[in-house]
Amino acid sequence: MWRVLRSRRPEALVVISPPTVAPLVGCVWSLVHPCLLVVDCHTAALHSPKWGWTLPLHRLLFCRADAVLVHTEEDEARVSRWGVPALLLPDDLPDADQADPSFRSTSVPRVVVAGSFDRNEPVALTLAAAALLPDMEVRLTGDVRRLAPNVRSKAPANAVFTGYLSYPQFLGELLTADVVAAFSTDRHIMNRAAFEAVGLGRPLVLSDLPGLRARFGEAAVLCRNEAAAMAQAIRQAHRDGQELAKLSQVLRGRLQAQREAALAELMSMMEMASAGWSRGRVRSAS
Repeated sequence: MWRVLRSRRPEALVVISPPTVAPLVGCVWSLVHPCLLVVDCHTAALHSPKWGWTLPLHRLLFCRADAVLVHTEEDEARVSRWGVPALLLPDDLPDADQADPSFRSTSVPRVVVAGSFDRNEPVALTLAAAALLPDMEVRLTGDVRRLAPNVRSKAPANAVFTGYLSYPQFLGELLTADVVAAFSTDRHIMNRAAFEAVGLGRPLVLSDLPGLRARFGEAAVLCRNEAAAMAQAIRQAHRDGQELAKLSQVLRGRLQAQREAALAELMSMMEMASAGWSRGRVRSAS
């Protein structure tokens, strides 16, 4: 990263955390070679047990940044309390023309459970829910090598593991699904797949978690992480598919407007910081 920075000499630098390596290198670079520093702080940086030990370091790095991008209202409030310029930036929304809908049509409803088999995904419960939906094909995305053999062996006949998919293929799965579901036990998660389902105007089922309810509740069916509740939510989403698809389209417009407003604010912050930095450099030179 340092070699790339030396070759490009950026006037603005956006780094993602976690892990903290990129923000740390970016901070040191901006001290040695003054430039605008923006940290894109994903929810795991502030809430994941894996990265909990980095909170003091994050706080220190954030205070050096010109802006910190956050993805939930909870994180926006937290970072702002630290006296750091925080900006809530919703994820981008894909278009249908980015999708590669190459799949075999089926005579039964298709449910795509979007995931990657992370630890926070209740895969065993999802398979138990699939067993309660024998008249539907339940397709689970993700690299099956991350899935415990004893979990996969209990999959019902109507469960299909797609394996790892390229992004266009993944979007194709969502675009052609009758229902898109994403389940998690992480109460702080801001699920990327939910943005993708809304962007493609698909009926959506999500775990009933505070951040997801606040962001997607108006256009999604929310449920507890229990097999019967998950199966019931999927059936409801399929039954109300047309209405939910319309609600997703409405929410898409709102999220897109929020993102554009946030990006405009970010650009304004960067321009103001750049002007101040340029004046400071001129004063230093003189």
